[in-house]
Amino acid sequence: MLQPTRTKVGPRGRVTVPVALQRAAGLAEGDEVIIRVVSPGVVIVETPQAIKDRIRAGNPATAEPDSYDAAADVRALRDSESNRPDHLSAPQDKTDQPSSRAGPPR
Repeated sequence: MLQPTRTKVGPRGRVTVPVALQRAAGLAEGDEVIIRVVSPGVVIVETPQAIKDRIRAGNPATAEPDSYDAAADVRALRDSESNRPDHLSAPQDKTDQPSSRAGPPR
């Protein structure tokens, strides 16, 4: 396991995860992560796949089993998946674009 590494909360609340930690966690640029607060000053960052694997295995997210809330994990996973664009859904009506029957503006 890697040694703890310090970083700071930057502009707009952004936190940079050091490259060594990204590699150790198997994270790459653009990967989706779910962040949740365990207690003041303590957050957990997980990929959706890590949450799925943990839920299937029945493992709590923390060392304190009393604070484990599988329903919250499932909700977070569902919410993250509902924000993804669905390439199978019907195209949305784009009312801000001119109709194909409309001529050029005059």
